[in-house]
Amino acid sequence: MKLLLTRRGRIWALVLVVSVGAFAVFVLPPLRQPQQYHEFADQRKWLGVPNFLDVISNVGFLIVGLLGLRWLWRDGSAKGGGRFIEARERVPYVVFFLGIVFTCFGSAYYHLNPNDSTLVWDRLPMTISFMSILAAVISERISVAAGIWLLGPLVLLGVASVEYWHWRGNLWPYAAVQYFSLLLIGLIMLLFPPKYSRSSDLLWAVGFYALAKVTEALDAKVFATTRLVSGHTLKHFIAAFAAYWVLVMLSNRSAREAIPKPLM
Repeated sequence: MKLLLTRRGRIWALVLVVSVGAFAVFVLPPLRQPQQYHEFADQRKWLGVPNFLDVISNVGFLIVGLLGLRWLWRDGSAKGGGRFIEARERVPYVVFFLGIVFTCFGSAYYHLNPNDSTLVWDRLPMTISFMSILAAVISERISVAAGIWLLGPLVLLGVASVEYWHWRGNLWPYAAVQYFSLLLIGLIMLLFPPKYSRSSDLLWAVGFYALAKVTEALDAKVFATTRLVSGHTLKHFIAAFAAYWVLVMLSNRSAREAIPKPLM
């Protein structure tokens, strides 16, 4: 497809896909939050903590988020400017790993008392991570200036999608932030060439997240089979590992071409 379209044509194709997706979100019949979603298989209490394993398993997000932030700090302090061609490309990843850290606390808070109101705090930080990784891909594949400029609006859009669901009861905007953003990342990777090696690592991260969603859907079946751990607990660990794979990508990749850094 890259051979058939100019760069401008690929950008307009992407804009068209985004426009169609945005239109669909508001014309489709409302998607409601099933209340049985809050009825998780493993409700065991330990050390006075309800739903103990679903709560404590969120520590993986905290560990990965802090590891990512530490790596970015050290990379930014490295001689020669670190692994990023432009220093500002680091910003979306800072926001991404901050979102992962906040996901630990938001998800743990939700699982202490699962209901729609606490679910808001679970979903808010996740949208920060989804939108910031989309901004990072835009920055690295299309335009650094566009990716950095879009970071704030994209994060606000993600937060608004959760607030809209809580206000209107319609999950479509949030579903678009979570799933359509991943589709856009894949489309951008298909249409625009990479500046860095190890691009497939991002696809692996998406794949791990997809596996996490599968275990989430099989929550009760996994728990009935193992009698030790539920599918939702496994979802937390696998989703944290998906975020960790982004760190693996960053720490092992290199620029495909020696592009001189701007003087200003």
